[in-house]
Amino acid sequence: MALAVGVFFWMEIRYHGQLAHEARRLMLSNLLIPSWGAGTLREVWLSSGRSDRQILEEILVAHRQALEAGQADQFEHAVIDSGVYEHWLQQLRAGSVRRRVTAATRLGHFHDRRGVQALVAAAQDPSPQVELAVALSLGRLKDPAGLRALVALAKKSRSAIPDLTLTGALAACAESPAARLVSLLEGPADRTRVIGAWALSEVSDLTVLPQLRRAAQDPEPEVRAKVARALARIPGRESVEALRLLAHDPVWFVRLRAFDALGKLSDRVGEAMALAGLADEVREVRYHAAYALRQIAGMKAEVAMRVLVTRSRRDFNSLLSEWERAGFLWQVAGGLSARDPKRFQESCEFLRALIAAGFTRALRNFVLVFPELKVRLRLVRLLAEAASPQVRRDLRAVVGKPACDRRVAAAICARLADAGEAVSAGAGSFAA
Repeated sequence: MALAVGVFFWMEIRYHGQLAHEARRLMLSNLLIPSWGAGTLREVWLSSGRSDRQILEEILVAHRQALEAGQADQFEHAVIDSGVYEHWLQQLRAGSVRRRVTAATRLGHFHDRRGVQALVAAAQDPSPQVELAVALSLGRLKDPAGLRALVALAKKSRSAIPDLTLTGALAACAESPAARLVSLLEGPADRTRVIGAWALSEVSDLTVLPQLRRAAQDPEPEVRAKVARALARIPGRESVEALRLLAHDPVWFVRLRAFDALGKLSDRVGEAMALAGLADEVREVRYHAAYALRQIAGMKAEVAMRVLVTRSRRDFNSLLSEWERAGFLWQVAGGLSARDPKRFQESCEFLRALIAAGFTRALRNFVLVFPELKVRLRLVRLLAEAASPQVRRDLRAVVGKPACDRRVAAAICARLADAGEAVSAGAGSFAA
C-alpha cells in the first residue's frame, strides 16, 4: 500500500513539473515570436537562469527543425550571433559528459564553421555517447569538412556508433567527391570495409569505379554485396563486367544484389546474365534475376517466349511469378483485342505456347473476369484448341460458374461440341 501511495505522489509531482515546464516554454516562445532577431534572443538569453536556458535551447532546436530553407538561414544567423551558439561550443569543450552530448546534438542543427571544427575535435572524445552525438550532428550538417573525423571513427576497432548511423553520416558528408571514402575499402578490418562500401553505395560515381572493381573481389561477402549496390550508380560496360563476377558469387545475397544492380543499370549486355540467373538454385535470386530481365529487356511476350522455349520449367516459373506482379499475363491477354496485327499475333503465339506447356490457371480465370468480351471469347478459342483433356475439363467447369457470361458459356459449348464433347453445366473440375 505504501509503495502504491509513493508511486502516486511521484507521478503527481512529475506531472505538475511537466506542466510547469510547458508553461514556461510557452512563455519564452511568446517573448521571441514573431521576431527571432539576434538582439532579442541575446537579451532573453542573458536574462535567463539555467533552467530557462535549457528550455530556450529546446525551443530554438525545435523551431529550426520546423523552418524551410529560406527562413532557416536567417534564423540560424540569429542563433549563432546571439551568444547561445558560443555557449554550446564552450559546453562541448569543457562540460560534463551529459552537457557535451547535449551541446554536440544541438550544434548539429545550426551551420557554422566553428561548430563543424568543434565537432571534428570532439570526435576524439573518450565518451562513446559524445562520439555518437558527434557522428549524428556531422551527418545532419552534411559538411565535407566533417568527413575526416567520420572516417577516423569508422576506422576505430571498437565503436558505440551503429553501422547504419555512421554510414549515413559518411554518405551525407561525401556526396562530392565520393573518392574521399575509398580509403575505407582498403582497411584491414571487415567492419571498416563494409561501412566504406555501404557509404559508397549511396554516393558512388565514376571516380571510384577502379576501387569498386577491386573491392568486388573482397573476401567479406557484405562488402561485395554493397559494392554491387554501388556499381548500380555508375552506368557503363565496366560496371556491368564487374557485376558479371558478382552474379556468379558463391554467396546467394551477393548474387541477389548483383541482379538488382544489373536491373538498375538496364544495359542490354546484362540481359544474358539475367537470363542465366533464372536458373539460380536460390528462389529469391531467381526472382531478382527475373525482375532485372524485365528492367533490361522489357516485359515482352517475345522475351518470355524465349525463356519458355529454351529454359527449364523452373526458370520459366520464376520469370512468370515475378512478372505477374506487374500484370504480365493480363497485358498479353489484352493483346488479343489489339488493332496492331503484330501485337495480336505475338499474343496469340505466346498464349498457345503457354497453354501447350500447361500454364492455364490465370487464363481460365481471365475467361470469367477479363473486362473485354472479345478477349474472353478469343481465350476460349485458344483454350479449346488445346489437345489436353484437362484443359477441356476445366473449360466445361467454367460453364457452370455463376460468374460465367452466357455468351462465353455458349462459345465454350460450341467449341467443345465441335470437338465431339458434350457439355453440361457444372461438369468437370476447376483444377489448379
